[in-house]
Amino acid sequence: MVKIQRSNEEINSIGGISLIGILLNALESLKKVNDMQMKSIKNGNITHSGILKCLAGLFALGKNEYADIELFRKDDLFRDSLKVKAVPSESTLRQRADELAMVEGVFKHIKDSALELLKMVSEFGTEKVASGEYIPLDIDVSPFDNSGSNKEGVSWTYKNHDGYAPIFAYLGTHGYMLNCELRPGSQHSNKGALEFIRETLDMIETLGINLENILIRLDSAHDDADIIEEITRRGARVIIKRNLRKEFKEWWLASARRVGTCVTPREGKSVFTGELSHIYPSGREDLAPIFATFEVIERTIDKHGQELLISDIEVNTFWTNLPDAAETVIRLYHNHGTSEQFHSELKSDLGVERLASGKFSTNALLLQLAMLSFNCLRIIGQSALKMSKLLPRKFKVVRRRLKSVMQDLIYIACKRVRHAGSIILKLGKSSPWFEVFRQLHIKFS
Repeated sequence: MVKIQRSNEEINSIGGISLIGILLNALESLKKVNDMQMKSIKNGNITHSGILKCLAGLFALGKNEYADIELFRKDDLFRDSLKVKAVPSESTLRQRADELAMVEGVFKHIKDSALELLKMVSEFGTEKVASGEYIPLDIDVSPFDNSGSNKEGVSWTYKNHDGYAPIFAYLGTHGYMLNCELRPGSQHSNKGALEFIRETLDMIETLGINLENILIRLDSAHDDADIIEEITRRGARVIIKRNLRKEFKEWWLASARRVGTCVTPREGKSVFTGELSHIYPSGREDLAPIFATFEVIERTIDKHGQELLISDIEVNTFWTNLPDAAETVIRLYHNHGTSEQFHSELKSDLGVERLASGKFSTNALLLQLAMLSFNCLRIIGQSALKMSKLLPRKFKVVRRRLKSVMQDLIYIACKRVRHAGSIILKLGKSSPWFEVFRQLHIKFS
């Protein structure tokens, strides 16, 4: 027979919030929010940065509703880890978030804080090809499904549901979020993209990374001569999937047969790859050197063995300034699909898809704070992976999903003890992650 009793001891299931707190508390840019002149907002018992840290802390725990803060009102570990005088109530958190979202300069401080976090990263993950080694920068729009809500800015998206259409920039193969921006659902993907890319490239330079080492990957929504001009002018490498618009597939097949390399993976299927150097974005020859890399697939027999009366032609073309072979360019673009996994981690693991507020400006603020939480978890996960000798099991991966990081290192049981002016977290004697957790504390402190 099992008996359930309440203990007087302070036992906690979110020991990893202490790691999140160490990272957030070290952000000098976030502290600057407290010094801003805000006539309409009273600092009160909880500082402005304290409110922002509480919101980021909730995201790091996979909580996305204001009401979730009530779970931690009496949680001393949550309070002490984030260094706030008190954990705010649901109503206070909501009101202060709405007010802070309207203050000019708050967003800049949060983005500067994101850069501070990324300056801690020693390895973003690269793509190695014949022409060199590049850090990929994947920029993409990923709609948030907010069907059934009447939130400000929610409208019909290209995914055929009501929601938002935020744009994201991920740096490196490990998937660190460098920049993000909330947008109304009906906004076209390329509207404002040039300004977003400029800001993102400025952020990379602030990190001290040479833009010549950056490979930017974009889908066909951003097939734009002005974007290509900006990227090439800044010295970065680029692969953009071309929008065929009114181009004829038969013309591409004829060109591919003439100058491309052909392989036949099966009977009735021919794949041509190569590049053309005499066509330019919007006909602008001043953007040279730029190549139109192509992959043209001709099928005369379908996958079921049925002969086709009319050949099926599939054409994929890409703008690029990489000097590598067409097969390499195509493979690098296909790797751009990895960013979909990063979107999934943000939406599913952190629960960010349905943002808590009904106000667009507040949801934009929440998305920026979610970026801080996203990067904190990524830093924790990647740092832990490097401790191969201490890990309780072998991992045959180069990047851990955020959900796994949360399960192993954030939702870790501990007993909180205060002794001689110090706070001690005691993990169970059989805790498999004890040594990794301890070393992470030492590393970040």
